[in-house]
Amino acid sequence: MLIAVIAYDGFTDVDLFLPFDFFHRVKVPYGAGYGGAWTVRILSDQPRLTSYSGVSIEAHGALAEAAAADAVFVVSGDGSRAKLADPEFMAALRLDASRQVIGGIDSGALILAGLGLLDGLSATTYPPVMPELEAMGVRTEMRALVVHGNVATAGGCLASLDLCAWMVTRLLDPAAAARVRSSFDPNS
Repeated sequence: MLIAVIAYDGFTDVDLFLPFDFFHRVKVPYGAGYGGAWTVRILSDQPRLTSYSGVSIEAHGALAEAAAADAVFVVSGDGSRAKLADPEFMAALRLDASRQVIGGIDSGALILAGLGLLDGLSATTYPPVMPELEAMGVRTEMRALVVHGNVATAGGCLASLDLCAWMVTRLLDPAAAARVRSSFDPNS
Protein backbone atom coordinates (compact mmCIF):
# COMPACT_ATOMS: atom_id res chain seq x y z
CA MET A 1 0.00 0.00 0.00
CA LEU A 2 1.43 3.38 -1.00
CA ILE A 3 0.74 6.57 0.96
CA ALA A 4 1.83 9.72 -0.91
CA VAL A 5 2.49 12.94 0.99
CA ILE A 6 2.48 15.84 -1.49
CA ALA A 7 4.85 18.67 -0.60
CA TYR A 8 6.42 21.78 -2.15
CA ASP A 9 8.67 24.68 -1.20
CA GLY A 10 7.17 26.71 1.61
CA PHE A 11 5.39 23.74 3.21
CA THR A 12 4.33 23.98 6.84
CA ASP A 13 6.66 21.74 8.87
CA VAL A 14 4.06 20.18 11.18
CA ASP A 15 1.70 19.52 8.24
CA LEU A 16 4.33 17.37 6.57
CA PHE A 17 6.25 15.80 9.45
CA LEU A 18 3.25 14.91 11.64
CA PRO A 19 1.42 12.89 8.94
CA PHE A 20 4.69 11.38 7.70
CA ASP A 21 5.40 10.14 11.23
CA PHE A 22 1.77 9.09 11.83
CA PHE A 23 1.67 6.96 8.67
CA HIS A 24 5.05 5.40 9.52
CA ARG A 25 3.66 4.21 12.85
CA VAL A 26 0.97 2.13 11.16
CA LYS A 27 1.66 -1.58 11.43
CA VAL A 28 -0.05 -3.60 8.72
CA PRO A 29 -0.31 -7.27 9.65
CA TYR A 30 0.87 -9.68 7.01
CA GLY A 31 -2.14 -11.30 5.43
CA ALA A 32 -4.32 -8.23 5.96
CA GLY A 33 -4.83 -8.16 2.22
CA TYR A 34 -1.73 -6.04 1.70
CA GLY A 35 1.04 -8.50 2.47
CA GLY A 36 2.21 -6.25 5.24
CA ALA A 37 3.59 -3.70 2.77
CA TRP A 38 3.00 -0.08 3.80
CA THR A 39 5.12 2.59 2.11
CA VAL A 40 5.06 6.32 2.82
CA ARG A 41 6.72 8.64 0.30
CA ILE A 42 7.09 12.40 0.08
CA LEU A 43 6.39 13.40 -3.51
CA SER A 44 7.13 16.71 -5.17
CA ASP A 45 7.86 18.41 -8.47
CA GLN A 46 11.41 19.14 -7.32
CA PRO A 47 14.09 17.01 -5.67
CA ARG A 48 14.78 19.29 -2.69
CA LEU A 49 12.22 21.22 -0.65
CA THR A 50 12.51 23.90 1.99
CA SER A 51 9.80 24.53 4.56
CA TYR A 52 8.57 27.98 5.52
CA SER A 53 10.87 27.80 8.58
CA GLY A 54 13.96 26.83 6.59
CA VAL A 55 14.08 23.04 7.07
CA SER A 56 15.32 21.39 3.86
CA ILE A 57 14.48 17.81 2.88
CA GLU A 58 14.84 15.55 -0.12
CA ALA A 59 11.69 14.38 -1.89
CA HIS A 60 11.37 10.62 -2.30
CA GLY A 61 9.85 10.79 -5.76
CA ALA A 62 7.98 12.70 -8.44
CA LEU A 63 4.36 13.85 -8.34
CA ALA A 64 3.44 11.34 -11.04
CA GLU A 65 3.79 8.55 -8.46
CA ALA A 66 0.69 9.89 -6.70
CA ALA A 67 -1.50 8.45 -9.46
CA ALA A 68 -0.65 4.94 -8.23
CA ALA A 69 -0.99 5.73 -4.52
CA ASP A 70 -3.72 4.24 -2.38
CA ALA A 71 -3.87 7.43 -0.34
CA VAL A 72 -2.72 11.00 -0.96
CA PHE A 73 -2.16 13.60 1.77
CA VAL A 74 -1.66 17.19 0.50
CA VAL A 75 0.25 19.40 2.94
CA SER A 76 -0.23 23.12 3.47
CA GLY A 77 2.01 26.14 3.47
CA ASP A 78 2.63 29.49 1.85
CA GLY A 79 3.93 27.69 -1.24
CA SER A 80 0.50 26.22 -1.96
CA ARG A 81 -0.65 29.33 -3.82
CA ALA A 82 2.32 29.21 -6.20
CA LYS A 83 1.65 25.52 -6.88
CA LEU A 84 -2.05 26.16 -7.37
CA ALA A 85 -1.08 28.67 -10.09
CA ASP A 86 1.47 26.27 -11.64
CA PRO A 87 -0.22 24.34 -14.47
CA GLU A 88 2.57 21.75 -14.64
CA PHE A 89 2.31 20.99 -10.91
CA MET A 90 -1.47 20.71 -11.05
CA ALA A 91 -1.44 18.57 -14.22
CA ALA A 92 1.07 16.19 -12.65
CA LEU A 93 -1.33 15.46 -9.77
CA ARG A 94 -3.62 12.86 -11.29
CA LEU A 95 -5.83 11.89 -8.40
CA ASP A 96 -8.95 9.73 -8.52
CA ALA A 97 -11.36 9.87 -5.59
CA SER A 98 -13.17 6.77 -6.84
CA ARG A 99 -10.18 4.59 -5.94
CA GLN A 100 -7.93 6.73 -3.73
CA VAL A 101 -8.33 8.12 -0.23
CA ILE A 102 -7.45 11.82 -0.53
CA GLY A 103 -6.95 14.44 2.15
CA GLY A 104 -5.78 18.02 2.37
CA ILE A 105 -4.77 19.97 5.45
CA ASP A 106 -5.28 23.76 5.66
CA SER A 107 -4.20 25.37 2.35
CA GLY A 108 -3.79 21.89 0.88
CA ALA A 109 -7.57 22.15 0.48
CA LEU A 110 -6.95 24.86 -2.13
CA ILE A 111 -5.03 22.35 -4.23
CA LEU A 112 -7.84 19.80 -3.88
CA ALA A 113 -10.31 22.48 -4.99
CA GLY A 114 -8.05 23.42 -7.92
CA LEU A 115 -8.08 19.77 -9.01
CA GLY A 116 -11.89 19.77 -8.95
CA LEU A 117 -12.03 17.27 -6.08
CA LEU A 118 -14.19 19.60 -3.97
CA ASP A 119 -16.68 20.55 -6.70
CA GLY A 120 -20.14 20.63 -5.16
CA LEU A 121 -18.78 19.70 -1.73
CA SER A 122 -18.11 21.52 1.49
CA ALA A 123 -14.66 21.66 3.06
CA THR A 124 -12.68 23.07 5.93
CA THR A 125 -9.32 24.77 6.16
CA TYR A 126 -7.35 27.13 8.37
CA PRO A 127 -9.72 30.07 9.11
CA PRO A 128 -7.68 32.76 7.27
CA VAL A 129 -7.73 30.53 4.15
CA MET A 130 -11.53 30.12 4.16
CA PRO A 131 -12.18 33.21 1.97
CA GLU A 132 -9.76 31.85 -0.67
CA LEU A 133 -11.51 28.48 -0.65
CA GLU A 134 -14.94 30.13 -0.83
CA ALA A 135 -13.74 32.24 -3.79
CA MET A 136 -13.07 28.91 -5.55
CA GLY A 137 -16.76 28.01 -5.10
CA VAL A 138 -16.36 25.71 -2.11
CA ARG A 139 -18.72 26.09 0.85
CA THR A 140 -16.63 26.13 4.02
CA GLU A 141 -17.41 24.65 7.42
CA MET A 142 -15.77 25.68 10.69
CA ARG A 143 -14.87 22.13 11.75
CA ALA A 144 -11.64 20.21 12.29
CA LEU A 145 -12.52 17.57 9.67
CA VAL A 146 -14.98 17.48 6.78
CA VAL A 147 -15.41 14.18 4.92
CA HIS A 148 -17.21 13.39 1.66
CA GLY A 149 -16.69 9.80 0.54
CA ASN A 150 -12.98 9.30 -0.16
CA VAL A 151 -12.12 13.02 0.10
CA ALA A 152 -11.53 14.91 3.33
CA THR A 153 -10.19 18.27 4.40
CA ALA A 154 -8.89 19.33 7.80
CA GLY A 155 -8.48 22.77 9.35
CA GLY A 156 -5.77 23.63 11.86
CA CYS A 157 -2.36 21.97 12.07
CA LEU A 158 -3.34 19.56 14.82
CA ALA A 159 -6.34 18.45 12.78
CA SER A 160 -3.74 16.46 10.84
CA LEU A 161 -4.25 13.83 13.55
CA ASP A 162 -7.95 13.62 12.67
CA LEU A 163 -7.22 13.52 8.95
CA CYS A 164 -4.51 10.86 9.27
CA ALA A 165 -6.70 8.71 11.54
CA TRP A 166 -9.58 8.99 9.06
CA MET A 167 -7.28 7.96 6.20
CA VAL A 168 -5.94 4.92 8.09
CA THR A 169 -9.51 3.95 9.03
CA ARG A 170 -10.54 4.10 5.36
CA LEU A 171 -7.49 2.11 4.24
CA LEU A 172 -7.38 -0.46 7.04
CA ASP A 173 -9.74 -0.22 10.00
CA PRO A 174 -10.62 1.94 13.02
CA ALA A 175 -8.49 -0.16 15.38
CA ALA A 176 -5.31 0.50 13.37
CA ALA A 177 -6.07 4.23 13.35
CA ALA A 178 -6.84 4.26 17.09
CA ARG A 179 -3.57 2.49 17.95
CA VAL A 180 -1.52 5.12 16.13
CA ARG A 181 -3.68 8.02 17.31
CA SER A 182 -3.20 6.98 20.94
CA SER A 183 0.58 7.22 20.51
CA PHE A 184 0.10 10.94 19.80
CA ASP A 185 -2.78 11.62 22.17
CA PRO A 186 -3.37 9.05 24.94
CA ASN A 187 -6.74 10.72 25.68
CA SER A 188 -8.10 9.99 22.21
